[in-house]
Amino acid sequence: MIKDLVNILAQVHEPDEYQLSPHNLNHSTFSIWKLEDGKMKDLDLQVRSKRPEHARFDIFINGQYILEADYIFEHDGKNLLIKFIKENFSYSLDSSDEIKIEGDIQVGWVILINQNLKS
Repeated sequence: MIKDLVNILAQVHEPDEYQLSPHNLNHSTFSIWKLEDGKMKDLDLQVRSKRPEHARFDIFINGQYILEADYIFEHDGKNLLIKFIKENFSYSLDSSDEIKIEGDIQVGWVILINQNLKS
């Protein structure tokens, strides 16, 4: 039981931070940014039901925390997309903005899966 608890705590207390890159800033409704080869970390089944997707990461624009009501989170193939709702912002996002995602995220998962299949 202690080993299970240690594994669960390791999963939920292992936040990672990644820089997003512009994907489509010309969309009429959204400013779309992406994390290439990114996905949500796989969590233990005991943890997954108690940790809703929106609570598993935070978004920051130039260091400012962004509310979950201001964006939509999606997967597009092997990329993770954040679609910022333009009408919710009093400014326009551009490629010079520093946009980060922090939380239960991992990058390079396709490479890791392929390496594990070869082992």
